[in-house]
Amino acid sequence: MHHESYLRSEARSTLRPIAIKGDGENIESLTSYVGRLAWHHSVKPSLLIGSLIDPGKSPGFLNHEIATSFNSLTPKTATIIESISTQAGLAHHSVAAMTFVHLYDQIEHSARGFIRKTKQWCPVCYHEDHLNGGQYDRLAWSLQGVSHCVKHRCKLRDYCQHCLKAQPYLSTKSQVGFCHHCEKLLSESVLSKRADADCKESEVYSSLVLGVVNQTLAEPESLESILRQIAYMFSAEGIPRFAEFLKMDRHCVERWMTGETKPALKSVQRIFSKLNVPWADVLMKRMSASEIIDSNKRSRSKVQWARRELDPERELRVVDGEILHEDQPCARKVRSAAEIERINRYLDQIISGKVKPYSRAKIAATLGVSSGYLESLFGGKVKTISEIYKKYLDDLSALRIEFLKAEIYVSLQRVYEDGEAPSWNNVGAHLSKDLHKRFSMTEMARIRKEAIPEVYSGRYKESIQRAKRRLGFTR
Repeated sequence: MHHESYLRSEARSTLRPIAIKGDGENIESLTSYVGRLAWHHSVKPSLLIGSLIDPGKSPGFLNHEIATSFNSLTPKTATIIESISTQAGLAHHSVAAMTFVHLYDQIEHSARGFIRKTKQWCPVCYHEDHLNGGQYDRLAWSLQGVSHCVKHRCKLRDYCQHCLKAQPYLSTKSQVGFCHHCEKLLSESVLSKRADADCKESEVYSSLVLGVVNQTLAEPESLESILRQIAYMFSAEGIPRFAEFLKMDRHCVERWMTGETKPALKSVQRIFSKLNVPWADVLMKRMSASEIIDSNKRSRSKVQWARRELDPERELRVVDGEILHEDQPCARKVRSAAEIERINRYLDQIISGKVKPYSRAKIAATLGVSSGYLESLFGGKVKTISEIYKKYLDDLSALRIEFLKAEIYVSLQRVYEDGEAPSWNNVGAHLSKDLHKRFSMTEMARIRKEAIPEVYSGRYKESIQRAKRRLGFTR
């Protein structure tokens, strides 16, 4: 019949969809939408997620990992978007707009340092939402770098004004906008004075929210393509010169440009801050590589971008104590030749045996530098010292064991002469208190066990058997 063919024509959604609230930078977060969707169907969010959206998740998931999976850009986020789109009958791009999945191809896929662990909100926004028929959480509020509401210029709250407790992203007891613990309105809060610097930073982070995705736009440049073009703007050396300018590891920068790995958000901020370019505009593809290059060329002369003449005082470089020119392979730029000479003399004294060897971390701390700085300057000598230190520890361990063996042997002999059993109480009674402080019980028990067969003869074993027969333990 006609109605049967209609029912079979398209797949029907499992849930009754509800409208997404907000738009642009004020669009609703996916955690907020799922929470409203659950209460709309008169079920707890934990039940809805665990049974339909992400089967198998425990209720504790709502407190710790919900935002890093739902609102973020991890591979798990794409799975969640697909599930909600199917279950609620919403367009895929509409659900994706409530997350940061549009940054998936731009930065590292981890939510570490990107999404907040606890929920925060603007009490004024909640109050306005309450008057207009329903409260919801903005996607921008889940960002680590957002601390102020960009609309009302007030500091966001992360605890209830009544019970002073932090809030989970999704509550199993109350709807969005109400305290999970005391179930009172979260809009009732004392507002703090605004800080313009913090508001400006929050505006930058909030601009990462895309809103509804326009599918008709042409595919813009990727971040790796932009970095490649900027790198070769420096000189013919390209990536090595660019990595030196950023003061970053060359291999790490190379992996970014080949697409093997993605830079973390902090790395993106560092790169484009050095270039005096708004990093959020680059991530959101509001700036092209040519615009970045043109803006930097206007602020820097061609001489600065070209290969500079070697300045002996500023461009000194060293590998294993040997000062090299700029065009030779090197580990890192050296701050002063006097400091290098001081480090070099100290390492030579350790290698020659005049100074007691230590671990590379302790040597670096003694010299007032980092371990990485020390290894980059004197890689060969640090490796030699590591081998010397390992041998020193092995010899020291062997001496300790020999000393302990000698003490255990003496104690066992005394126990044997007294005609007692070689139990730990009998052996330990003849050991000095200092020995108990210098050695662990495990070491002493192991040595005692190894020494017993060597110290006690067969005659001792026969006397034990005779004693057992007299006592009736054996025939």
